[in-house]
Amino acid sequence: MKKKLFLMCLVGLLSVSSAYAACEGGTEVTNTVGTTFCKSNVGMNWWSAAAWCRANGMSLATMYEMCPSWDGNTGEKCPELTSIRDIWSATASGTENAFVVDGGYVVEDSMRRNGLNPKYAFCK
Repeated sequence: MKKKLFLMCLVGLLSVSSAYAACEGGTEVTNTVGTTFCKSNVGMNWWSAAAWCRANGMSLATMYEMCPSWDGNTGEKCPELTSIRDIWSATASGTENAFVVDGGYVVEDSMRRNGLNPKYAFCK
C-alpha cells in the first residue's frame, strides 16, 4: 500500500512539473471556472501568439474555452476573466480580426496589428 501511494505521488509530481515547464516564458492563469491557461509575458500579433502557443505544446484558446458563458457578441461578455488584459483568442471574427478579452470585455482586433497595441498569447 505504501509503495502504491508513493508511486501515485511521484507520478503526480512529475505531471505538475511538466505542465509548469510547458508555460515557459509565460504565466499560468486560472479563470473563475477553474480552467488553467498559459499567458505569454510579451505582447505580440495574433499569428505570433498562435505560434508561441504551439512552440509550448499548446494551442491558442478559443473564446468558449476562456469564457464558457460567452454569447458570441462583443461587450462585457466574459465574467470569467475580468482581471486579465489584452489576450488573443483563437476565435476569428471575419477574415482580418480575432476576438480579444480585455478585463472581462470582448472586443475585435486586427490579427495583423503588431506594434501599436500588441496582445498576449493565451494558450490551453
